[in-house]
Amino acid sequence: MLVKDLMRTHVITIAPDAGLDRALVMMRSQRIRHLPVVENGNLVGIIADRDLRLSMVEMEGPQNAPKGLYLPALTKVRTVMKTEVLTAGTDDTIQDAVKTMTENKIGALPVIEQGTRKLAGIVTESDMLRLLSRILTEKNA
Repeated sequence: MLVKDLMRTHVITIAPDAGLDRALVMMRSQRIRHLPVVENGNLVGIIADRDLRLSMVEMEGPQNAPKGLYLPALTKVRTVMKTEVLTAGTDDTIQDAVKTMTENKIGALPVIEQGTRKLAGIVTESDMLRLLSRILTEKNA
């Protein structure tokens, strides 16, 4: 099976100049943990929920509010995103994608069109688990 057979093509993305607060809202509202960062149609980075958590700072909240963790509203995604992004190509095998993800302990692989940086889709741990479940169900049927 190839990556293009498993990847999701409707990918939620963010621009590098978007604020971290916008990234957090997008991740929470869409219930996702990884946002590919795209500029002019090309993949330029990725930001994960972990990156956002590490970027939070403790500060005073609104008047009479307890201290808490807040994302700096003016901080841009580009200052936190990973720019050396491991990717998969559309014609890579699922086995290769799984190997890349497990060896590098990452939860998502943006999928790019062969020979470009153009984002074609994304494959996540959840996609891999759904595939495993389907294979096991078919095997036991």
